[in-house]
Amino acid sequence: MSTYEFTLPDLGDDIESGTVVKLLVAVGDSVVLEQPLVEVELDKATVELPAPAAGTIETLNVSNGDQIRVGDLVLTIATNGAAPAAGAA
Repeated sequence: MSTYEFTLPDLGDDIESGTVVKLLVAVGDSVVLEQPLVEVELDKATVELPAPAAGTIETLNVSNGDQIRVGDLVLTIATNGAAPAAGAA
């Protein structure tokens, strides 16, 4: 079993951080590729971040209302050895 560490990706020019608006998954949830995982509020928009791999949510490292920076660990996914999507952040 592999673990994929999902971090806040670089979402564009001059975006260094965001605020977690809503977690859309919980520890133990099964997720599929591209399933929305978390809503993050940026300077001008709220975006849903999709799952880069299918598997089971192992840990949540943020909570609703948390301020997170690009590169911060958001959650981990147990992937059963499946490779993440091409170009996954």
